[in-house]
This record gives sequence, structure tokens and C-alpha cells, in this order.
Amino acid sequence: MSAMKRKIVIIGGGIAGLCAAIRLSELGETPILIEGGTYPAHKVCGEFLSPECMHLLHAWHIHPTPISQAILRTSKQCLSFTFPSIAGGMSHMQLDPALAKHAAISGAKIYTSTQVKALHPKQHAKEMHQINLSNGETLEASHVIIATGRIPSYSLQAPATAYMGFKTHFRQIPSTGALEMFSFPGAYLGIAPVENGIYNVACLAHIKSVNQWSHPTAFIENLITQNPHLHASLAQGKNLFDQWMVASVPEFGIKRTPDWLDTFFIGDAAVTIPPACGNGLTMAILGGRLAAEYALVRTAEDFKAMWTKRCTSQMFWGKLLHRLMLNPTYSGPLYRLAHYLPSLSQKVFNLTRQPV
Repeated sequence: MSAMKRKIVIIGGGIAGLCAAIRLSELGETPILIEGGTYPAHKVCGEFLSPECMHLLHAWHIHPTPISQAILRTSKQCLSFTFPSIAGGMSHMQLDPALAKHAAISGAKIYTSTQVKALHPKQHAKEMHQINLSNGETLEASHVIIATGRIPSYSLQAPATAYMGFKTHFRQIPSTGALEMFSFPGAYLGIAPVENGIYNVACLAHIKSVNQWSHPTAFIENLITQNPHLHASLAQGKNLFDQWMVASVPEFGIKRTPDWLDTFFIGDAAVTIPPACGNGLTMAILGGRLAAEYALVRTAEDFKAMWTKRCTSQMFWGKLLHRLMLNPTYSGPLYRLAHYLPSLSQKVFNLTRQPV
């Protein structure tokens, strides 16, 4: 087995890992990124990009479909909210390969279809991490950035499934180009324009609600009929997938990670925020960039403390919004109140975001 030495190896080639690779390359490093799959690939995700990250994507010559407004709906209430600056929508089929291409052009080396078989964290500052790959190579690195939900060589009981996620793409649905969010008892669903006249339709539902049905597809199809506006819109469109993508989702929050030397945890390895916030992809982008910067001048402990502090308040308000979206009995009156107090919508939006 050959051995290669690099200062930083990134495990996980999703949004967070790719953005870490780009930032490291901008700062003069030559990181290696290990991705178990290939690009492009669909993922169960709302594919919405919050305004805070748009300037970064534009600087990397990536231009999502502009979204200026959100429309929140129950079966009886509706609330419109204009974002403080332009947000965006872009599918993983477009965004991931665009980031990977930019990372490679910038100088990162990307391994695809390559799994990490074992990670041996270093025990002392002068040692190196050892990373055994499925292709037979062993990499050595002074620093490791972990951007995958499954941490190699770290045994931790998998969290119980709390929710079920759904995703598909539609074409030819009537839309104003806004992000539309629909609240149901035990579930919420979003529609966002991505690219080329395609709309992402994604839903998060409590597992208890889904389990009442014989099959997840039966659940989501019934859910759509419960909101007349949603049902009419999707009935006019064409579902581009043969069947809905479905994925189990654990409870949201800041994750417990091992205190390994010079090891930085980002993306799903560090924190997962409820999709009601519309901020998951943006947190991955910002977290990847910050981890790259900290890896060069600060310790992993510094990064973990900073990231936890930044996420704690955001997570509190995000979970509160998440619970409201799962209960139209409460979200409906809130929409009515926000209609008369527009500053309330802006306040909630700000509370579920991080300072940039």
C-alpha cells in the first residue's frame, strides 16, 4: 500500500466538504477530498439557498435561480415574506458538480467512488492521521476535516428515526417563482424553483404520521390532497421522477463528536437544522469555509466552540419554527399576526440565521 502525505484531507464530498476544499485551495493549500459516490447525484433535500451564501456562490461563478419571496400556507391562511436580499434555488444535480469542478480547478484533488475503510486519528500533535481507502491507498494528514454523517472508525449508536423526508422534481407547475411552504398536522412541504423550469418538491413528516399508511408514497399523495392550492398546482405539473425519493431522518440538533486532535467536523457530521429554516445548505457552505480557515491558524477545539456557539441560538429558534410548521393550529394564527406585523417575519428569519 502506498502512502501519501497531505496537510489536510477532507472526508465527505457533499456541499460542506466541497466548500472546505475550495476555501483551502483559495488559501494556497492542496487538499485531498474523499467522496464515496460520484457527481452528480440526487439527495433528499429542499435545494433552497438562503441569501447569506449567494455572494459566495456568485464569486465561484455559480448562479442559482433567484428567489425573492417566500409564501407560507396552511389550508386556510397565507403569508408572504420578501427576503432581505435575493435567495436562490439549485438542484444537487447542478450545484454539487459545479462546486466539485471549481474545487478541482482551484487545486484540490478529488477522489470519487472511494470509501474510507478506516480512520486512525493521531494521538499526539507531531503524529499524522492515517486514512485507509477502498482503492488500497493510505493517506497521511496533519489535519482532517470530516463532512460526512457516518464517522469512520467511530462507533456511535445510530439515532432513532424521528422523521421521513420526501423529494421529487416537477415541471410545468404554475408558480410565481417564490419559495412556497405548506404546513400540515405532522408534516410540512416546500416547493422551490431550481433550474430550467424545474421545481423541487420536498416534504418532512413525523414518522408516526407516515407509519399510519401502508407505504410512504400513499402518505405523501394523500398529504398533497389536503391543501387545495397545493393539489391544484401539482395536478397541472409533471412529476419527473418515477417515484418519490424517501429517506429516514433523525432528530435535529448539534451532534456529539469525538475530541480528536486536529479533526474538524462540519456539515451533517456536526449539526443538522430543521428544513423549515431553509438554511441547511447555507450552513454547510459557511461551515465548510470557516473550518478551512480555522484549520490553518486555529485548533479544532477553537472551531468546535465557535461553531457550537453560532449554532446554539439558531437551533433553538429553528426547532421552534419547525414545531410551528408541524402544527397548523399554531402556525395559522402566527401567519395572521405576521400579516399585521411585518417586522415579525423579519425577526423570525433573522433568528434562524447566522451572522456572516
